[in-house]
Amino acid sequence: MITNVLAAFFFSYYFVNIYNAPIRIKKIFKINPARRIKPLDCVTCLSVYVAAILFFCPFELTQFIAVIFCAGYFGNFIK
Repeated sequence: MITNVLAAFFFSYYFVNIYNAPIRIKKIFKINPARRIKPLDCVTCLSVYVAAILFFCPFELTQFIAVIFCAGYFGNFIK
């Protein structure tokens, strides 16, 4: 269960703050940058949805996502 929570947080943090996917999506679809596209631009909101999805996924996939995005999260602070 802890792995689900960590994987969801690390994925959401990487997706929103490091990869900047909401900003890229807004540029592609020409959406006003000040406009919100929930849950994609909110780490807390997105992590809830990702955790719910990971709850039904195999444990190996959850571990894989946790390790990959945890490395990206800590790599951002080390660089």
